[in-house]
Amino acid sequence: MKRIVPLAASALLLSGCGSFQAFQPATPADYTGATANVADQVVAISPQRLHVFEITQVDGRRLASSSTASTRAGQGSGMTLKPVPLTNELPVRETKVRLQAAVQYASPVVSMSSPSCRTIGDVSFTPVEGKRYAVNGRIAADACEVWIEELGTGQRATEAVTGPGTDH
Repeated sequence: MKRIVPLAASALLLSGCGSFQAFQPATPADYTGATANVADQVVAISPQRLHVFEITQVDGRRLASSSTASTRAGQGSGMTLKPVPLTNELPVRETKVRLQAAVQYASPVVSMSSPSCRTIGDVSFTPVEGKRYAVNGRIAADACEVWIEELGTGQRATEAVTGPGTDH
């Protein structure tokens, strides 16, 4: 009976390996057209809390995330996070992007007694060649929102993804 538990655990671990998808670039390898730069935004609210607005997928391709990069950059620094906003080059064509807005804490213990939210959703985005964009958003008691906007004008280039705020 004791052998069943390790075998079952191994089977579960191995079954997850087939579904793991490594990080990919935002622009497919075979794409040869123009690209547009889109920067994630990571705002340090305190040494232990960040507001992260990021793209996590483009057309189903899983991207490296600013939230993970920020966690890794803060490792070994005690109870602090270091903001690491990543940028992506997206093809100049209609794409489906997955946006995320989240409150990120230096430790799970801090997050249990602190206001938080996480909103994820897909939006259509067609960047324009020569323009630069940023993922932006708002984290407040009433709502957690994220969108892409043009850097030069501040105009929204996508719909907002909206979820419950920090008081939910």
